[in-house]
Amino acid sequence: MRTFSDGLDDILNGFASAIMVEKPCKIIRVNSQYSVDIEYYDNNKTDYLYNVPVKHLQTQKAYVFLGLSAGDYGTVRFFDNDTGDYYNSNFQKIIDTRTHDINDNIFVAGFYPLKSQYIFPSGDVVIGTSSGAVINLTGENITITGGNIEITGSSVNLGSETTIDGKKFLEHTHSNGNQGNPTGGVI
Repeated sequence: MRTFSDGLDDILNGFASAIMVEKPCKIIRVNSQYSVDIEYYDNNKTDYLYNVPVKHLQTQKAYVFLGLSAGDYGTVRFFDNDTGDYYNSNFQKIIDTRTHDINDNIFVAGFYPLKSQYIFPSGDVVIGTSSGAVINLTGENITITGGNIEITGSSVNLGSETTIDGKKFLEHTHSNGNQGNPTGGVI
């Protein structure tokens, strides 16, 4: 015989299954660096969302940009309330009663199925590409590997006893892309 508690559990489970929170997904089209079309997976069925905003790691002073492509995996998150006015920079919003709506979403890159995950090299901070270019920060060391490495700036300063391609340099400066007046030389 069913009890009152069983009925209450059924009601709560019904609400919980109807709330949109976060779903695994895959990009099917990149519209811009800030908008993608995705297919998401919900209870063993595939559905689609279009023009989903993309979450990037950025502040007012800095950013880390990861280029997106069709086939990249991640999650689509659904906000508690309507985010349309916020996204369009209108912060004087009238209170909306819409909650956990499928239209209030954002794509977050990086949640890959196990068989598609990178095997990351060790390091404290590692930035790499699928083609093999890698910047690896470990302790006090920075290692840059890959094809051609280009350093561009109005001034490039090498510290004492810097080694490039097996050649040691004493304090050495090149300015404005010219050879300039070096203050040191090759040992």
